[in-house]
Amino acid sequence: MPALRHRLINFRKQYCILPSETEKSMRILVFFMFFSYTGATDDQKKKSHQEVSMYPKLYINSTNLLTQKQQQEIAELTTFCRHHDGIDLSYPSEEEDLAHFLAYLPDGHLAACLALIPYEDDLMECSAFTHPDDRQQGCFTRLLEEALSRHPDTDLLFAVSENCPDTLKTLEALDAEKGAEEHIMECSLSSYPHNTASNGLRNHHPFSITRTSGTEYALSCSGVLCGFASAEPVSADTVCLHHVEIVPEYRNRGYGTAFLLLLLPALSKEGFQKAVLQVSGDNAAAIALYKKTGFSVTKTLSYYFY
Repeated sequence: MPALRHRLINFRKQYCILPSETEKSMRILVFFMFFSYTGATDDQKKKSHQEVSMYPKLYINSTNLLTQKQQQEIAELTTFCRHHDGIDLSYPSEEEDLAHFLAYLPDGHLAACLALIPYEDDLMECSAFTHPDDRQQGCFTRLLEEALSRHPDTDLLFAVSENCPDTLKTLEALDAEKGAEEHIMECSLSSYPHNTASNGLRNHHPFSITRTSGTEYALSCSGVLCGFASAEPVSADTVCLHHVEIVPEYRNRGYGTAFLLLLLPALSKEGFQKAVLQVSGDNAAAIALYKKTGFSVTKTLSYYFY
């Protein structure tokens, strides 16, 4: 699967930290998937967007616009899976113009759901859930087949938490190709005093940060621009750092540490209590930098192509 490996490299260049870019972090991807796998069907009976599966008692509905009722059903399914499996899951039910595939039993019970999130013309992320009582019944297989029949030339990307053994077994059964690993890291901002001297910077240092837009920050040293970062709120008390970058000629000189030791207190002063980011698992230098400035790994994601 060389094409997939090449696409993974391009995908990581666009969204992830590269080993040589120790100050850049990926915009957090907040999608996870959890489902079960069984064998495939041969034929499909199609009638508009409402179709009957050859699996007993299973009906498939596909849509690009979820109704309020469907959103509520998905929310209930997601909540049940989260409580049952003890895993933090998310489904893009509120995003517009995504392809959704829903599996219903005759009594109207939503057994499984699947969404495709486009990245490129021929690459989509797949997010899916199956109710625990309906696993090993072919629900995910049927939804995946339907999704691929609508997008036959599309490769799928799965972002999977390593503490989801059933999901990993599913991907093994699919013969999906494992790509990169990414770590989600968090830092409590309540421990950051607003006084930069208390954060590890001396009272008279040459660094300063400037807020260049609503979410963009710049680092300067003695008036010379040398770094950039985005800090995007994801909730009232949490901010996500991404595209943290030091200009190449200033790397490996402590500028990244100085940047974070100025930026994190500034975000704390704005009222945020937690900062999150995502970093490539093979970028040891960036991981060390983030740990040095108060971050710790909270989740590890693996990316698979199918």
